[in-house]
Amino acid sequence: MVKEGIKIFLRAKPSRGQKGHTELDDGLVTFNVPKEDSEGYVNNKKDLYKFKFEEVFQEKTEQDTIFEKVCKNAAESARNGYNATIFAYGQTGSGKTFTITGGAERYKDRGMIPRSISYIFQSFEQVCFHHLSEL
Repeated sequence: MVKEGIKIFLRAKPSRGQKGHTELDDGLVTFNVPKEDSEGYVNNKKDLYKFKFEEVFQEKTEQDTIFEKVCKNAAESARNGYNATIFAYGQTGSGKTFTITGGAERYKDRGMIPRSISYIFQSFEQVCFHHLSEL
């Protein structure tokens, strides 16, 4: 039985108009949001935010890398009869659908669902072929 806790990953999407400064480094994301100059007002807003993740994927990370590091273990657990969940969360337009279902134009842009299904069926095929070859 495969027992794993919840793992949280971040996949960065290229941004058009970025305010402040963002650093993606070895599981840590740092947002530095500059304080606005408000004449005559005290600005007590926090300007540095840090978040820790299991792994942070850079903007150019390919779908196959995401599958290998995030979904493959869950697909193996599902194949072996255990529950597994991959949950994508983020604001509208952040790339959840692309990550989960993939792009329609190129085969290499397949998402996590098609890759997981292919992986499970290929592993069944290998097990069946192995058992047949032993007969």
